[in-house]
Amino acid sequence: MKALTNKQINKYRGLVLVVWVFLGLFPEFINAQSCGFQTTCVPPSDWANGSWQMFNGTQNHTGRQTMKGNFTSGRYVKWSYITPEWIRSSPAIGDINNDGQIEIVVGDDYGYISALRGTDGFLLWNYNTRPLGRIYSSPSIGDINRDGQVEVVVGNGDNAVYALRGTDGSLLWLYGTWDRVYSSPAIGDIDNDGQIEVVVGSRDSRIYAFRGTNGTILWFFTTGSSIHSSPAIGDINNDGQIEVVIGSLDNRLYALRGTNGSLLWSYTTDSMIYSSPAIGDINGDGNIEVVIGSLDNKVYALRGTNGSLLWSYTTLAGVYSSPTIGDINNDGNVEVAVGSWDGYIHVLRGTNGSLVWSYNVLSSYTLYEDIVLADIDPSPGIEIITHGRGRSIYVLSSSGTLLWQDGGDQWSVSVGDVDGDGCVEIVAVGNAISIMVIDATSNEGGCGILGNDDELSVDESKVLKPDDYVKIFTTDGRRIYRGEYKSFKPERRGIYFVVAEGGKVKKVVR
Repeated sequence: MKALTNKQINKYRGLVLVVWVFLGLFPEFINAQSCGFQTTCVPPSDWANGSWQMFNGTQNHTGRQTMKGNFTSGRYVKWSYITPEWIRSSPAIGDINNDGQIEIVVGDDYGYISALRGTDGFLLWNYNTRPLGRIYSSPSIGDINRDGQVEVVVGNGDNAVYALRGTDGSLLWLYGTWDRVYSSPAIGDIDNDGQIEVVVGSRDSRIYAFRGTNGTILWFFTTGSSIHSSPAIGDINNDGQIEVVIGSLDNRLYALRGTNGSLLWSYTTDSMIYSSPAIGDINGDGNIEVVIGSLDNKVYALRGTNGSLLWSYTTLAGVYSSPTIGDINNDGNVEVAVGSWDGYIHVLRGTNGSLVWSYNVLSSYTLYEDIVLADIDPSPGIEIITHGRGRSIYVLSSSGTLLWQDGGDQWSVSVGDVDGDGCVEIVAVGNAISIMVIDATSNEGGCGILGNDDELSVDESKVLKPDDYVKIFTTDGRRIYRGEYKSFKPERRGIYFVVAEGGKVKKVVR
């Protein structure tokens, strides 16, 4: 193959093709904390394959979807599905049966865990947990036993944690706790042994770490009260080890060592913590911070190294909602978005916790649940997608103006590419229609990835020729191939970005 000149290489910063192809597994890209190309293991915190694998998207609970969408030309309900009862938790989105297609997994108040086909909402399977076991916990998906297949893990109001096979919903293992499990599981290799663990809290005051292979306990830690918060996991103190961070109704936030569950540090607020933490570098100092809300009306940002206070922000009411973090207004700095019982979305500067803007989405209602960050509008910055109990879905611009609102009685939203067109859709669940997928009329494929606008963005269509020299990227932005397009011999289906010379492509090949 002829070597390219620098001039030729520079031209390749233009053409992007989102392809549904069969791609071979490249083992050098797979390790205990990342996946090759689908959801067959646990992705890194900034994974961008259009999935939403656990509560607030990833292990770090940033609440940010890095694959883009385009809702500027309008929107419609792609499909809806009625479950037996209300859905109170957020859906998980990913390929759970290795068919190259995306599925949506939800739990409801009758104790059913349902897997729906992302393209049309067809029910693939459901699993009925014990009677009267309401599911508040959000499902998590990943290959927890390293068998090459994806499992679904979820807590239940019947005092149990369930691990189900993604292929057919059959039971892999079950563990009974001493009280209800409202916490949403996090999955990942928390002890660096190359195996996957499941971490979750329970109202029995314990934080559990289970081995993904069979559900046996790796360790547990007892707090001073019930746990509704969901754990975030990551290396928060730069020691090369994974920590588990979770709140409790004993007013404390706990940081535990993933290896054995011992206490690294804790921080005491002035009231109960229902909120789930988000972790990331919010002030640009190269270190990780932990952000959490409390019913003492405050949002706290703590240093991951020792749990000391970086800043706090006071709202007008308790903070049940879980924070999300990202560069919302495209100023090069990270912001924190959080909802409060005062009915407002508050966007705060990550550096010092000062208010950037606030917006009243609920007026007479209180905000319990999710805030999702996703770029679904070509205007600068990231949009905020949220909802209200008994109210609409709200989409706010990065500057705090209302772009649009839709729907009825929705509890929760997730964002992911459910139909494989290379652009994200909004998945909303609640009381009225139970679950619906909102698609954009301008989602025609290949909307791009946050943080890769120069190379992995999409503008215009162009047909690739066999002799075209291309670079092929996974949907988290990692290059896996460089060479002639005709020499690329894939073996596994998935969404990939193909960058070539001569323009930008948004064509989808199935």
